[in-house]
Amino acid sequence: MSIKEKKYLTPRFHLFPISGWLNDPNGLCQLDGVHHIFFQYSPDDPKGGEKDWGHYSTKDFINYEFTGVFMKPDRPEDASGVYSGCAYVEDNKMYIYYTGNVKHPGDYDYILEGRESNTILVTSEDGIDASEKRVLLRSEDYPDNLTLHVRDPKVWYQDDYYYMTLGARKKSDEGCVILFKSKDKINWKFSHFIEFEKFGYMWECPDLFYVDGKQFLSVSPQGLEAKEYSFQNIYQAGYFNAKKDLLADGKGLGEFTEWDYGFDFYAPQTYVDEKKRTILIAWMGMPDAEYGHDISIDDGWQHMLSLPRELVYDSNSGKLLQQPVAEIMDLREEKIDIKNIADVDSYELNLSEFGLDDFSIQFNKGFDVKYNKLTNDLVFSFSDEMLGSNRTSRKLKLADGEKIENMKIYVDTCSIEIFINDGLYTFTTKCFKPKDAKNSITIDGSIDNIEAYSLNAFNVVQR
Repeated sequence: MSIKEKKYLTPRFHLFPISGWLNDPNGLCQLDGVHHIFFQYSPDDPKGGEKDWGHYSTKDFINYEFTGVFMKPDRPEDASGVYSGCAYVEDNKMYIYYTGNVKHPGDYDYILEGRESNTILVTSEDGIDASEKRVLLRSEDYPDNLTLHVRDPKVWYQDDYYYMTLGARKKSDEGCVILFKSKDKINWKFSHFIEFEKFGYMWECPDLFYVDGKQFLSVSPQGLEAKEYSFQNIYQAGYFNAKKDLLADGKGLGEFTEWDYGFDFYAPQTYVDEKKRTILIAWMGMPDAEYGHDISIDDGWQHMLSLPRELVYDSNSGKLLQQPVAEIMDLREEKIDIKNIADVDSYELNLSEFGLDDFSIQFNKGFDVKYNKLTNDLVFSFSDEMLGSNRTSRKLKLADGEKIENMKIYVDTCSIEIFINDGLYTFTTKCFKPKDAKNSITIDGSIDNIEAYSLNAFNVVQR
């Protein structure tokens, strides 16, 4: 399949479902040089339907194979959907843990009754063929102070134990993570809660990981109150710095940092590749958002995955930098003048040497990035309702004394990803220009160093 032969909204360098619906990235891992990228998938309905797992694989983040449905609901313990999960690689095999969702028919609230959340294991050597499913944990195996909302297992091995985190909602409407331990990947024993007082009613997609020896916990909390510069989406995604080892008692959560300040970033997952890089991929979407369905449903598909991002620890800020994996540079076709941006449908834009005053950048006559020196903030806003598809504005506040050093911007057919100050801040959004419209950029203010590159498309083979 040549991506360039597809319809005008078809992403050139973002993974999308080809047909149907995509959401959370699942089972991210690398086995024998091949990166496996599973995802929540409804192949027959671009507005969402039965939740299967879809599968892409790649050796270089440029050339991909799409193999379609990896697994789907086919037993009583996952009858309502094969929900999100992870892949742990050992002995040349992927151990794939996921949540089997069951919603019983009837007059239930599906919070305290009428639902099952089963943790299920399958194995695979290639991401195409799967073993028989094996139920490891059922709702009655979780602590009894939880609702029936328990999901999204993430498994790893450390210090002679296998560990599993699960996101959960307490009966007191508090989000948390529950931690299990195992000696054999099969038999799991509850260890303890990891929690932060009064921080949303549900935590999805927990992911405990390490960068440069530092421990972090990523979660997607629901129920946080929106503020001017934070928690601006209906649901959030971010990470806690660990003040002390969370495997000890779960009481060491430190500062929470949002992963992204855009409209479309949720349910990120990390994995460590064979080069020892910690790589993050997120769903470029937002559940229950007020902006509703994308216009791409007219082309038979909806939603994308973010670019794969390498995580790097920044000792100055104590935070994580997100940077597109180095392989993405191989998409560069040629260096271009921004005056000729209308001649390409996707490009990379690098900006640095900003002046001391206000500046603005307008994309496609309707999406604006504006810096205000007085308030020391960035405002991302859509003045064109169609371009934003009902998205409005988001704001980013810089720290006192902080300034914009650089921006790396990736513009695809229907998305924009912005990496600010080496990826200390990122902004991700969908952006839908009319069918016959050309790309355009208008810059107002002093930006002395501007480089742009046209980008080639991913090469995707459909199996």
